[in-house]
This record gives sequence, structure tokens and C-alpha cells, in this order.
Amino acid sequence: MRRLGVPLALALALTALPAQAQSEAQPVESSTLSREIAQKGIAPVLERLHALPSPAPEERFAIAGLEFLGAVEGAWRWRMEYGITTFGAPLFGFSTELPQAVAPKPMPPEALAQQTEATLAAMARSRAALDGLAGNEDFGLAISLGDLWFDIDGDGRRAPGEGAAELLDGIVWSGIPALDPETGEPVPPVLPVIRFDNADAAWLAAYTHLVSGGAELLLAFDPTPSLEKVFATRARIDESRRAGNEGALPRMMDDVIDPLAIAIDMLRNQPDAGRTRAARAHWQQTIAENRQFWTLVGQETDNAGEWIPNDRQVSATGIAFPPGTGAAWQGVLADGEALLAGDRTIPFWRAPLGIDLGAWLENPAPLPVDGVFQGWALADHFSDAPPVSPENFQRFSDMLLETGPFLAMVMLN
Repeated sequence: MRRLGVPLALALALTALPAQAQSEAQPVESSTLSREIAQKGIAPVLERLHALPSPAPEERFAIAGLEFLGAVEGAWRWRMEYGITTFGAPLFGFSTELPQAVAPKPMPPEALAQQTEATLAAMARSRAALDGLAGNEDFGLAISLGDLWFDIDGDGRRAPGEGAAELLDGIVWSGIPALDPETGEPVPPVLPVIRFDNADAAWLAAYTHLVSGGAELLLAFDPTPSLEKVFATRARIDESRRAGNEGALPRMMDDVIDPLAIAIDMLRNQPDAGRTRAARAHWQQTIAENRQFWTLVGQETDNAGEWIPNDRQVSATGIAFPPGTGAAWQGVLADGEALLAGDRTIPFWRAPLGIDLGAWLENPAPLPVDGVFQGWALADHFSDAPPVSPENFQRFSDMLLETGPFLAMVMLN
């Protein structure tokens, strides 16, 4: 499964969109709720929606989406509080550069696990709001991506740099602005209005399971003891430096060495089998929900404000999804499902052996780097099952070559 630095999907669409691609889809107007988000932000609107005694389907979808986006906002605010960099970050929301508006506080060793648990709870609340929504009658919620912003500094006001487009500059789009052909000046990106419907409820549910699986896997290795060890040693190093001593390596290497040390030490831990099994179950649900999404989106006949289109539609984002995208992606997911079940294996890098991922998730063992590299840490999970073939992923990548297969994977989950 992909690392969780990328799944920000609901708000994190391309923001520099080709006008000719947008013109092919029927435009829609943003909803009152979208404008409320623009005015008040994620948390106040979510609080109002939670207070509704019987929310309508579009309001339930809004609750689910804002729970997801609120978790992103919380991760960014957490990073701001402790000055967490983008390097080596295992949680979603870490691949974005953030302005450090305030001096960061020392991070307690337990803070990473606590933030991960908060993310898991938010994903569960999002799924609760989505329960049964995809299988019911169609609804529509039109959200302008330009209305989405993240209150990173927690002051309740939208400040420069807190818009989705600004936070994603260079992350999910190229960061190179379009230029006015007459003046040569940068043109502000055109942000589309997306009409989310019952098919997108299945898509969002799949994303919550994807995020939850990664969070469970991180917690399975219990990061807190490793953080305690590295932080304590770093404190001694910093104290020595204050006395005027410098080591052979420059201080700029600290942000590389310490995260690597934490990760390598964590992998020596005995993983919690309950959590690895939960991760596998979440990823299996990701695939199941994704299949439901493609079934529902394939039945659509309109072409207005589409998020991910069927072969007869055009995405309002301006991203080109060629005919057959859904079928090609289902082939990739089928390979993932076979890996989780143990019907296919991960090819071992030193011999024609297979690594049974499903068996490891069921009965996990430590993964020390030296043992993984040599093979002894994986020996109990070697399997004669056939290795997963790269053909499905290659076919998908070739089809999405112009769009960019990585971006397409982020969109499609």
C-alpha cells in the first residue's frame, strides 16, 4: 500500500487546470454549504452539521468529507506545533511544506502515536456518516475547491497560505503557473466546482480505509519507545553542541539521521498482530469500496461537475482519464487483493522466491533492515505462490502516461 503522505484526496485536486478540458464538462454552481465552508472553515461547519437531528444525504456526505479534511487540518496543525518536517513522515498531510508561523515546541515521544490514533478516530467518524450512503438514491453536493481552506494556525480566519491551492503548490500540481499570453503575467489557477454524489461516497469510504490501514500499521510497530530513545540521545548531542563542540557531520544532517534512526529502530519491534490484521482488513475494504465506486460511476448518465468520470464523462478537474481507466485500475487492485490474501507474493530481490504479505500481516514478525536485506527476517514468510505480475500496473501506467500514473493513483485510491 502507498505511504500516507499522499491521500489528501478530497480537497487536494489539481489546481492549475486547462481551460479547454474544463469546457468539455457541464459546469455546476457551488452550494450554499460550500460557501459556508469558505466563510467559516472546516470545524465550525462540521459542528453545525453534527448537531442536525436528521441530516440529508448530501449533509451526511459533507460530514464525512469534513471529518476527513479535519483530520488533514489536524495533522498540519500538529506539524506546525512541533515543527515537523516533510522528510520521512509516515502520516498523511506530511508531504506539504508548511509555513512555520510560530516557534515549535518540543515534541513528546508519545505525540506521534496520539496523532495517529486521532486520525484513526476521524476516519471512523467519516465512515459512520457514509454508512449505506453509496447504495441509496443519488444526491448531489457541489463544492468549489476554491472554497476549501485549512485553519493551520487555529485562529479561525483564513490567512494567506491556508487555501487548498496554496498548500498544494508543487505537491499535486506542477507549481508552474499558467501565463497570460498577452501580458506574460501569472494567471491565478482556475478551481473547479465538483458535484459529489453517491458513487463518490464509496470512493471516500475507500480512502478512509486506506488511511486507516496505514495508521494501524504504524501503530503496530509502536513508535513511542523509539522516539524516546532518539530524543534522549539527541538532547545529549544538543547539550554538547551548546558547550561549543561540533561533530564531523553538519547539523543539517539531523533531520535525516534522526527520522531514519527512529524508523530503523521501530522495525526491530515485534508488531502487534491485532493491528496488522486490522490494517489488512482496512485495505481489503479499500478494494471492495473502490469496486462499488466503479460500479456506481459506470451507471451515471450525466456529465456535470464529475470528480472521477466514467468513459462517457469528463472530469471537472481537468485531469484526463482515458477510456478504460476504471478497468485498468481494477486490474491493479486485483493484484493488491491477491497480495493481501497470499494468493500472490512479493518477489524477493535475491532469488526466485515469493514473500507472502498476507501471511506476514496475519502473523507479523520484526523487520530489521539487515534481516530484510539479507533475507533471514523474511524466511518464515517465503512462499511458492506465484509473484504478482507487473503487467497490470504497467498497462495502467502506459494508459495514464500523459496524466501521470502517480497522480492518477492518488485520485483513484
